[in-house]
Amino acid sequence: MCNGAAHLVDHVIPDVPVRQWVLSVPFELRLLLACRADAFGAITSLFVSEVFRWQRERARIDQNPLRSADDAASLRIVTKSQYAPTRCIP
Repeated sequence: MCNGAAHLVDHVIPDVPVRQWVLSVPFELRLLLACRADAFGAITSLFVSEVFRWQRERARIDQNPLRSADDAASLRIVTKSQYAPTRCIP
């Protein structure tokens, strides 16, 4: 995991200010999201689309006169953190 993070910092993420967002879900949903990739994908897609929507909205409000809010770019990197072994039973 450390090598992956170093690669992202050194080669993927540009040298610009970065804001990190973390999605935390209730304990009751964690096993479901750990075991079902489709559920994890749906939740993270919804979360990321809302973050990007909020960023575009903020860019329009705080619009820099030198560029359009529609020109703003966002980068999505999603990782699943799992601190304890999870046993998924089909």
